[in-house]
Amino acid sequence: MTEEHVMEVKWSGEAVLAERMASAIVEHGHEPQIDTSNGVTNLRLVLYDDDLQSLRDRVDALLVVLSAIEDAHGE
Repeated sequence: MTEEHVMEVKWSGEAVLAERMASAIVEHGHEPQIDTSNGVTNLRLVLYDDDLQSLRDRVDALLVVLSAIEDAHGE
């Protein structure tokens, strides 16, 4: 039986920032889900891999990119 590892990343905040993050996620080959409710935009991404280390590396790389976008937005 093959193992499957799953990581879900959720973020909530401003629509402008969510769109920037979503674009970066798409550039990395993933498809995020975005929805807005009560003025708050929610971003969700689910990643799958059969290798835990590979999944971790992909998630870590995305978190670095998303963190840089968030930091740049706050400046």
